[in-house]
Amino acid sequence: MSVKVIERVLNNSKCSSGSKPSSPILSLNYGWVVAFAGFFMHLALGTMYCWGTFTPYITSYLRKFDPSITYNDTILALLAAPAAQTIGFPIGGMIEQKLGPRITSLLGSWIMCLGVFLSAFATSVSSLVFFYGVIYGLGMGIAYMCPLKCGYRWMPKRKGIISGIVVTGFGLGGAAFNIVGATICNPENKTGTPYFEDDVASRVPTMLMILGGIYAVCTTLGAMVLVDPTESDIRELRLEASYGCGQREEPQDEEMQQPLKPKLHPSSPIDSSSLSSISGKPKGGMYETLMDPRAALLFAMMGLTTSSGLLVVGTYKTVGTSSGVSDQVLTLVGSLSLCFNGLGRILYGSLCDNIGFKTSLIIDFFSQFVIGLLFMMTTSMPVAFTVVVCLMVMNYGGNFSMYPTVTAEMFGTESVASNYGFVFAGFATSSILLKICK
Repeated sequence: MSVKVIERVLNNSKCSSGSKPSSPILSLNYGWVVAFAGFFMHLALGTMYCWGTFTPYITSYLRKFDPSITYNDTILALLAAPAAQTIGFPIGGMIEQKLGPRITSLLGSWIMCLGVFLSAFATSVSSLVFFYGVIYGLGMGIAYMCPLKCGYRWMPKRKGIISGIVVTGFGLGGAAFNIVGATICNPENKTGTPYFEDDVASRVPTMLMILGGIYAVCTTLGAMVLVDPTESDIRELRLEASYGCGQREEPQDEEMQQPLKPKLHPSSPIDSSSLSSISGKPKGGMYETLMDPRAALLFAMMGLTTSSGLLVVGTYKTVGTSSGVSDQVLTLVGSLSLCFNGLGRILYGSLCDNIGFKTSLIIDFFSQFVIGLLFMMTTSMPVAFTVVVCLMVMNYGGNFSMYPTVTAEMFGTESVASNYGFVFAGFATSSILLKICK
């Protein structure tokens, strides 16, 4: 691999003085390439967060076919997506074990993009929920964990920052594509009262088809870079983790003399026993995880700590519109808040690596509690409303870097897709309960 050749050349030059690199970021571990490829993929996978901007357009369009449709009906698509994503996690995990991260990412991404493209032909709430909710969410779930899992194999001691970098794309994608979608549908910045007229609504099919094509390009480019470490790569990882670059002799301790498992090509099955000595974490399958009471606790925590953020993401634009805020301002608020979403993911991912999951989660939980109290109090004050939405979405986004990290730490990396699927189901359950209890 050309990147590995470059890595070894740079490492040799750095080690000529017998000193270690000043920062792990300066070491050209291919895991950094995987992390940023995953970031690029998640730019498209994270467009679920465009729903707050798109829902006025999509709902107005569907009202052409059924004038009784309201925002309370179309929000079902947003709620169906995480439920389908939960199903996609274990499916993606099983496929990835057989075909590797690249093929699995491509498959899941293309299913997601197909769902967005076919949504352009939806004329009812049920068809919208099926295409933009179920198909979209299923593909997203299949592809979601592939760059994370691949990055964990390359950098098993840096799971928090890997999670943070990858899922930051999930937040920032919504920020970018909010503006793209609004530019296509509402270039004149008209205001819905609360629904848009036909000149805006009629552009929805064009918007969805264009976005489906753009998402396909982003995810394909990112997925093509994903590749697991080879036998020689694993040996280098062991040496660097235990001795640093100043000492290149083969370690003699029992742990480092464990046999290496050849493999880890994208088209062959994954066996990570060769990585267990690096991470030092036990491996647990789905059954073992379900029998562990900590899994049920993570499930409940995921549902509770994401509920307030999900509510804000899904309703900020309709709440702002009803208070007289213009569509253009609300679109910018949405994009800015999703930048904070991305910031929260990398911030809390780094915090997990440095101060631990428990302390990070306590900070996140109490921040959301305070900010949530302020949400409805600031709707008539655009600047304060923007600040509150941004801070809430930042803390909300942090959950999605912390929970994959702690799942991999507790139950191992090889079944992390299936295991995190169970934890993530807490988020999906929360979204459904929010709708039922409304």
